[in-house]
Amino acid sequence: MKRCLTYLLAIPLALLLANSAQASVDLANGERINRNCALCHGIYGQGTPGRLSPRLAGLPKEYLVKATKEYVEGKRINPLMVEVAGLHHISDRDLHDWAAYMESLDLAIYPRFAIQHNMPGNPAVGERLFRDCRICHGRDGFGRDDKDAPPLALQHGEYLFQSIKMFQAKVRIHDDDPNDDTFDHFSDRDLFDLIAHIRVLGNQRVDRSARFEPPRLLPSRPAQVAAAPAPPAPQAGLQITDITQTVAQMELKPGVSIEDAISAMESKAIELNLRLVGEQRISQELEARGVETPYLSIFQFCNPMDAHVMVVANPIFSSYMPCRISLVEDPQGKMWLMMLNLDMLINSELLPPQVVDTAIRVNQQMLEVMVAGASGEF
Repeated sequence: MKRCLTYLLAIPLALLLANSAQASVDLANGERINRNCALCHGIYGQGTPGRLSPRLAGLPKEYLVKATKEYVEGKRINPLMVEVAGLHHISDRDLHDWAAYMESLDLAIYPRFAIQHNMPGNPAVGERLFRDCRICHGRDGFGRDDKDAPPLALQHGEYLFQSIKMFQAKVRIHDDDPNDDTFDHFSDRDLFDLIAHIRVLGNQRVDRSARFEPPRLLPSRPAQVAAAPAPPAPQAGLQITDITQTVAQMELKPGVSIEDAISAMESKAIELNLRLVGEQRISQELEARGVETPYLSIFQFCNPMDAHVMVVANPIFSSYMPCRISLVEDPQGKMWLMMLNLDMLINSELLPPQVVDTAIRVNQQMLEVMVAGASGEF
C-alpha cells in the first residue's frame, strides 16, 4: 500500500530553507526570524485549530525544506504567506537558522499545547485505519526520519482533514505520486475516525504536571562591526519593528494610491466578516484647521464575537485587540500600513488556550486586510 499520509502537512510558513547541509545554526537568530511566522502560527509554532494555521513546531527540517520550496515554486498556493514573508528575499543562513529553531521545539508533553478539537470520530475505528500508516509515520504517529514522513500526532485535526480532502481531489500530490490512490475510497466518516485516533496518539504523551518554559536559545552570531552605521536595506514583505515586536508594518506597493489601499482593505474586511467600526482621517482634519502634516488615517475593523471572547477572558485585553490599522506617511514620503502585533499577548501566561487561538486567528485576518491594502488587491 502506498505510504499513508506521507507529506500530509502542507506548511504555510514564512520562510524557504535553501541549504540544509550547513553545519552550524544560530537558534537565537532562528527565533527572531520566526516572529513573522508567529503572527499566524503562534510564537512557538503551535498553530491554531482550523484549516489555515497548522502546527509547525517539531517538524523535521528536511520536511520543511520540501514543503516550503513548493510554495516558492508555486506548486502550493498561499498568496498571504508569500506576500507577508517576502519568501524570495530571505538569506540562506537565516532560513537555515529558522528551520533548526522550529525543529527544536518539542511541545508534546505540555498540557498547554494539547490538541483540542470538536470534530466527530471514533478513535477505536480510526486505530484500525491507521495500521497501514504506521510503516511510515510510526506506531505513535510521531513520524520516522528514515521514511521521510512527518509527525501527525500533534497536528490540528481540521488541518489534517483539509489536507486529505485535497489529496482526494488531486489538488495536492500525496507521496510524490500523481497516481497515488491511498485516500480515494475514504469517506468523510473514515477520515473523522482516523483523525480521532491520531489526536489520541498526540495527547498520550501529555504530562499533566509538566510546566512549559520558553526554550533556551543558543547565543546569536556576533554582530559585524562597521566603521559607520549604514541605512537599513529595503526589505520585502512584512516588517516587524524593534520596539519589542509590538508593531507590524508593510509599505504600499508602487502604483497603489491611498484610496486604492483603503478600498482594498474595506473589501477584504467584508470578505472576512469584519466590520469597519471606525475611521479617522486625522491628517485631513488637521489640514482643515490649517496644520501642515504628513498623511495619517486610522481604520478600525472588528468581529464582535472575537472581541467578546478576549474581553470575557480578561478585560485588560480590550486594550490589545489588533483591530486598528493605520495608514501613515513617513519622512521620506513613503506610505505604510501598520498594526499591533499580538506576539506579546499570545505569549502571555494570562491567556487560556481558546483565547490564544482567537488571538492568532484575529492576527491572521488583520494581516490579510493589511496585505490587501498594501497590494491594492483583494
